[in-house]
Amino acid sequence: MGRIDYRVICITIWINMIVFGGAEPVVVVLKGGEEVCGLYNPMFSALPARSGRVRASQYVKMTISEPLNACEKLVGDGFSGSAVLVERGECSFAEKAQHVERAGGSLVVVENTEDSFITPVANASLGEYDEVNIPVVVVNHAGGLALRARDDVQLKAYEIVEPAWLTVGEEFASVVAGLIGVFVVVCGSILATKPNKRGPSRPSSSVEKGGNPEKGNAGAIVILDRPITIFLVMSVQLVLLYLLYDYVVRIVIICFAIGAGGSLFFILRQFTKPEDPDVLVIPRLGLQATAAEIVLTALATTLPVLWYSFRHSSWSWILQNILGIFLMLFVMQTLKLPSIKVGVILLSCLFLYDIFFVFVTPLFTSTGESVMERVAKGGPTSSEHMPMMIVVPYLFSPPSACLGGRGASMIGYGDVIVPGLFIVRLRAFELKAARGRNGQEAPSYFKGAVIGYGIGLVLTILALRLMDTAQPALLWIVPSIVVSAVVVAARRGELAMIWAENTDNPAPTAVDAEEATPALVSGDG
Repeated sequence: MGRIDYRVICITIWINMIVFGGAEPVVVVLKGGEEVCGLYNPMFSALPARSGRVRASQYVKMTISEPLNACEKLVGDGFSGSAVLVERGECSFAEKAQHVERAGGSLVVVENTEDSFITPVANASLGEYDEVNIPVVVVNHAGGLALRARDDVQLKAYEIVEPAWLTVGEEFASVVAGLIGVFVVVCGSILATKPNKRGPSRPSSSVEKGGNPEKGNAGAIVILDRPITIFLVMSVQLVLLYLLYDYVVRIVIICFAIGAGGSLFFILRQFTKPEDPDVLVIPRLGLQATAAEIVLTALATTLPVLWYSFRHSSWSWILQNILGIFLMLFVMQTLKLPSIKVGVILLSCLFLYDIFFVFVTPLFTSTGESVMERVAKGGPTSSEHMPMMIVVPYLFSPPSACLGGRGASMIGYGDVIVPGLFIVRLRAFELKAARGRNGQEAPSYFKGAVIGYGIGLVLTILALRLMDTAQPALLWIVPSIVVSAVVVAARRGELAMIWAENTDNPAPTAVDAEEATPALVSGDG
């Protein structure tokens, strides 16, 4: 029995998690460390279980059954102590295993007729499990072809167990992604309600008349006063992404790079001096810029270009998150809800949107996968991924490719921005209301909503772990922040007041709060 000196192409196929009871993931390891993934049923005979990487142990040779389906007595010699590759079909798994065992085989490797994984089962009431004393493993068709294409194959098989440290890495990534989301919500709410001459502001009369906005503003405020329209537009966009992913994703990538670069410039520009005496003039272009603006322009150009150029690298998630944070902060400054009531309606619409596209759409798709999950993971044929997400890779890689590749914890920008806009409105209302309380302390809408948002993220992570399926984050976040707002309003005695806000004006900023009269008037906001 000679040593194998070749390398087999590694088959790294995700194991279907929706399997019959009793199925366990198993790794068939070829000599040299290459892996073929499969499933087995420990009710036949148990394989050794391991949570670490492959260790040195006894390999056995693999032989091909004759007849190939092993539905009758095996013909020939050479099966003693070997792993026998058989073809699925024409008789039960138990019959195949019995014929292999009688020929002296130590392991049955069943090649499925399709590129899918199934569980080897037997009739327990007839005692078929008791009649088999060797393990039975099923690999998919591609795995079987790879095994049959080689000569003098040596292999071993073991049940792969997810180690505890792998779970710790997943939890750590989820916590970091959640903290980034909370950071954006808190900072975005503060920036959006802070008087800043350089930040986005309410459209001035010059803008309304077609003139130029006030110098230094990042752009006019956009009022989101049509929640149903927003819901429909977002739904159409998601369906288009699902149907035309390969084409739309490239447009989104370019828009993300441009938008994130511009957002970085405008957000950081707010922290420079409004009146910098050192103004540089570029006569040929007719431009004027301060030294700070030149540095920010270079930074806002370099980072997106770097990300775009290296977006497929293992470390690109760091740049993507940095750019994404600035993009989300800018959006939270630019978009405003006209009232808390409209905010609740918008959150309710997107609450249903998330549930429908995660839990209901699998009933209509050919693969049984939700539209939201498919868009988040990427198209079936495209190597590009949607950049509109906070991404934190798991801390550790799995010990086997059969547990999947190194995954990541992801939070969509919408799961941060939409709740963030609602929290901005609550903070703006709180700032204005503070003038009428004459210094009296009261529960904070802002703090309560941020805590509610954090609780919603924690519930999302728990649901993801307990249900082991994709979770619509807004399913948990929306009730958490709305309930927190209602509880705070009830304690402050302002339930009717926050619901009866005037929707004719944009959300007040801290400047509005400073200019407000001492008494809070319902509808002024």
